[in-house]
Amino acid sequence: MAGENEHEPNEWGEVVAGKRLPVAGKRVDEEAEAVRQVLLWRQARKQTAVITPEQAAAFYQRSERLRRERLKSSRGQSITLLVLVGLGLLVTGLGVGWWLSYSSNRPTSSIAGLSSNATPIIPPATRPIDLPQMIDLPAGSFTMGCTAGWDDQLGGCRENEYPAHVVQVKAFAIARHEVTVQQFKRFVDTTHYVTTAEFQKQGCAIQDLQKPSAWVISPSHNWLNAGFAQTQIHPVVCVSWQDAQAYTAWLSKETGQTYRLPTEAEWEYAARGGKITAFYWGNQPDRHFANVSGVEGSDQWAQTAPVGQFAANPFGLHDMAGNVWEWTTDCWQQNYQTTASTKAICSQTAFRARRGGGWDNVPASARSAARSPASVLDRSYVLGFRVVSVLP
Repeated sequence: MAGENEHEPNEWGEVVAGKRLPVAGKRVDEEAEAVRQVLLWRQARKQTAVITPEQAAAFYQRSERLRRERLKSSRGQSITLLVLVGLGLLVTGLGVGWWLSYSSNRPTSSIAGLSSNATPIIPPATRPIDLPQMIDLPAGSFTMGCTAGWDDQLGGCRENEYPAHVVQVKAFAIARHEVTVQQFKRFVDTTHYVTTAEFQKQGCAIQDLQKPSAWVISPSHNWLNAGFAQTQIHPVVCVSWQDAQAYTAWLSKETGQTYRLPTEAEWEYAARGGKITAFYWGNQPDRHFANVSGVEGSDQWAQTAPVGQFAANPFGLHDMAGNVWEWTTDCWQQNYQTTASTKAICSQTAFRARRGGGWDNVPASARSAARSPASVLDRSYVLGFRVVSVLP
């Protein structure tokens, strides 16, 4: 036990700094992630009196010393209560400050049973970081598509985002992050799966270095070689819709739960986070909230960013705008005039909808309502995915 505690400050610092994903169900990681979210939001809002990671770590270490002392003291119960209350007041106080600053003057959609922060699904056993961390979203309704005065920003909405319409969504769980290289590697290592890009060296789509506006299929590029440096916690790219389907089928078998790609409605509902603005943080692009191009200021990541480097939306989800496009399960429809019955019937080779925009896109493509079609075999270094799971 003592040996494990000696490593906790380092583990805390790694999560707070975004160098490692938190492990669901692990107390140290979840406390560190709570502080990290406050730090990200305060930085994004350019607020003063920011608590630094060092201050947060120092507070945590003091709390840990008290916790250890109480194990050797008959007054352990009282000290434990004080520690928990102190830590709770810190996180709660910072969280309330963030929420008040963020929620002020922000219109919201009608979402049944939604609290200010969605609660992650935490299984009885600690969930390893090479499996997606899921967040439980409540059932609710929202306006899907382009709404005049809100979504028609940055040049207006595209024809395929009309007409705006109210959608009812059942409760579901969605991954906190895009599927990472590490998570996809576990799938490949277990199943020996060969991706579309790897099969007979079909390759992955990348921008032509000679003509930046053009794209080429490079036989040497795939999820293991995206053409730029990626760590284990970067989003996996160069994966086709069929690759994503294979991953969800394996994940369902591996965990005993039902996983799949999100529908377009589920994806947009999750991306909006209860907001009706063009982005979940407002109507203007901001590098503090998304990894996109064409925005003033320095760009810390020239290509993909490690998942979770930007503040989560009100549902607790990261990178729903920018970083990589994300596959959905739905067949592509040119606009929302298509009826549900027609939409449900399509061939396995039909185009599919993708959402969220990528690191190379201008902010207009990262709006919550933005959408784009792609073939089930398309793969590029700006395209990845995240998963959803079915709730009882």
